[in-house]
Amino acid sequence: MNYQHILVAVDLTPSSQVVIDKAISLAKGTNCKVSFVFVDVNSVFIAPREEHKIEHELQVLAKKSGYPITDTLVVMGDLHIKLSGVVKRMGIDLVVCGHHHNFLSRLFSSVPKLANAVEADLLVVYLKQ
Repeated sequence: MNYQHILVAVDLTPSSQVVIDKAISLAKGTNCKVSFVFVDVNSVFIAPREEHKIEHELQVLAKKSGYPITDTLVVMGDLHIKLSGVVKRMGIDLVVCGHHHNFLSRLFSSVPKLANAVEADLLVVYLKQ
């Protein structure tokens, strides 16, 4: 499949690099656009100072990726709702995100909600603990 624009959802933990590497490996062969998004699901409001810090961390990941990153975004709210909006607004055709296999993720996984809300292909990368 040839994708035009891949959106990589990162949580700014070390496991984000695994998700980024998977997305970049898909993008390299086709020179498609790649963008990063961080969704703060725990806050209603991100203070400007905190948002600047998150944007800086996204820029560091972008530089470290070794691939031209089109956009880096910071949004707040429900993951599936926010990603759905970004996908529509930016013409994303693949969303890449990570999933930890642990007890809590089995109870509260966001993957089913993402699959039902996002109008694009969805690649869920298994992340080891």
